[in-house]
Amino acid sequence: MNPFSYDGLLVRFLNLVADLVALHVLWLLCSLPIVTIGASTTALYYASMRRIRTDESHVHQNFLRSFRQNFRQSTILWLMMLVVGAVLLLDFRLGLAMEGPLSTAVLVVSSIVLLPFLMTSLYLFPVVAKFHNPIRAHLKNAFLMAFLNFPYTLLLAVLLGTFVFFSMHFIPFLGLVILCGAGIYGYLTSGIFVQVFRKYLPDELEQDMDKTDLTYHG
Repeated sequence: MNPFSYDGLLVRFLNLVADLVALHVLWLLCSLPIVTIGASTTALYYASMRRIRTDESHVHQNFLRSFRQNFRQSTILWLMMLVVGAVLLLDFRLGLAMEGPLSTAVLVVSSIVLLPFLMTSLYLFPVVAKFHNPIRAHLKNAFLMAFLNFPYTLLLAVLLGTFVFFSMHFIPFLGLVILCGAGIYGYLTSGIFVQVFRKYLPDELEQDMDKTDLTYHG
């Protein structure tokens, strides 16, 4: 096969790079108000998962469609997670500032709450991008999926930690993150979520990427 043909490996790779840069730019622009980070992240996952499953290159259209459709739910969930995260951070700081048994109790309780919070955070916006459900069901399903698919959850955590570590310690990697980091991270993790969600949508290989009701709750 000619690598320079439309279906050639080189052209397909360049198209992928262009899509990752486009997703990165869209995510940054739509996240600028901060309050819209949830909707922007949901749209990033929707467009990325659709690209992986269908090989479509209309990532900007898919991103913007998801951003509009999921804006309300994603924004509410983002603000909820932001508040819980801020409370946990405050609890940890208070626990470290105190002494004695009370300090230990605060730190232990905060640590117990932190783990399910982080696990849910990893899955929440991909779940919103994929399934039609009320907010409470999204939270429940995100936690259950994170728990029931713990090897994938661990892989997601390692991938996130790797991104953060290399961004802080390797300037060339930081440059790559600045150029298209959100696109790369969203695409890589979307590959994992596609595999996870197929457990709950066994006929997905024969279906398109239209959002589907989730009937299995673990």
